[in-house]
Amino acid sequence: MQSIITQMLQMVKANANPLAWEEALQYLFQDWREELVLQALGALDKALYWHYKQEGWRVDRLERRTVQFTFGKLTFQRRRLRKKGEKSFLPLDQAIGLEKRKRYSLAVRKGMAELGARLPFRQASQVVRLLTPLTISHTTLHTMTQEIGEHLQNYSEHRPEPDASTTKRKEVPVLFIEGDGLCLKSRDGEPLTLHRLLIHEGIDRRKKRTRLIHPFCFVSTQSSAEAFRQLSHYLNHHYQLKQTLVISNSDGGSGYEADKFEMAIGACRQHEHCRDPYHVNRKIKDRLSFDRPMEYRLRKALRAYDWTQIESVLATAQSRVAACPSEIVADRLDQIERLRGYLSRHWPYLQPIADRSLPVQKGTGVCETGHRYYSYRLKHQGRAWTHDGARYVAAILNAVKNKEYARILTQKVDPTVQSLGEDIKGAVKAALRTLQPATSQVQQGHIVNQGPSSSPIGKLAKMFR
Repeated sequence: MQSIITQMLQMVKANANPLAWEEALQYLFQDWREELVLQALGALDKALYWHYKQEGWRVDRLERRTVQFTFGKLTFQRRRLRKKGEKSFLPLDQAIGLEKRKRYSLAVRKGMAELGARLPFRQASQVVRLLTPLTISHTTLHTMTQEIGEHLQNYSEHRPEPDASTTKRKEVPVLFIEGDGLCLKSRDGEPLTLHRLLIHEGIDRRKKRTRLIHPFCFVSTQSSAEAFRQLSHYLNHHYQLKQTLVISNSDGGSGYEADKFEMAIGACRQHEHCRDPYHVNRKIKDRLSFDRPMEYRLRKALRAYDWTQIESVLATAQSRVAACPSEIVADRLDQIERLRGYLSRHWPYLQPIADRSLPVQKGTGVCETGHRYYSYRLKHQGRAWTHDGARYVAAILNAVKNKEYARILTQKVDPTVQSLGEDIKGAVKAALRTLQPATSQVQQGHIVNQGPSSSPIGKLAKMFR
């Protein structure tokens, strides 16, 4: 330890520039990490070989491999074992979860894919170069993002059923479900929409901050029906809704009608559907943009949930149009009639939650505000996407948001890693024993003084007495 500290101080002394000495220390630490990991892997590989040797396995050859880990690039050798009648394999690769023909570890690909899902690929490559010892081109980063995104998308579309013996379906008093679509720009000119569904169990208010209770999202670029299918599968295996009040919310667009939510929910104690206030207010603003006073009065009447007041406001707006130039009268009257038809069709769903005699007062409208998490990467700055590119990036963002990103990727590792089980543990213990330094016991005793106590040896014995 003293020699290490001395070496570090010498570097600080030799590099007066604060940037120079910190970079020098960074490279020094990297070299130490790589050397320590190489020694650990060598010990583990040897211990695994001795374990399999007892079962008749023999060394076929030594194979060299270079892998980029988060702590640096390692080039190491490991034993390939063979046995008559069995397929040869590399026990070290299985033990530490190295996938075949992968130059980058799973941890590196996990971080790079998330970075590529949040930033443009060229910008993400620059961030990696500036903040880490890694150098990854934007094309390689794009490939990692596509690979990880495809795996996550396939997982969400074919989500495995939880073990019924260990997983109990939740029973909650209230469950909120919201749905909305986010229009994206496609490279081929075809319509491209990110369909989103969100469930949560209410809002937790702490001081000035609010958070959703157990939120979970579903996304699909195929169709809203696919998103609802994922939602239905999740509800059937994670929730017991027979005694649950389910409140759904949407803009009422194609694919997000009330009956779509009812089919996905299934049996529940009560289902209340709402029309999203943001979209309703935007519709009012678009149709009555030429008469702001009437727009304000109509919103007020809608909050009171009084159809008589709404009819009165619309009639007043029609009478005020008569004073406009004749060439625009017909168009404005048409806008008012369209608004009346829209409000009439959706009237059962426009009643505020607070007026429905429900045990909750708020909790809807969060899906629309959650668009920014996806739109920042997928929609802003004039970005255009292929269908696969959009769905893979959205899959990564959604897995991170659902806090299951690392768990899903861990399951991606070759299943044979898991099959080693106790063998790995035993080999690790054996490797630790080989690396364990010999312990020395403290010897206890006393100094024998056969001379006077004033002699040097007598004084020393007196000190330790």
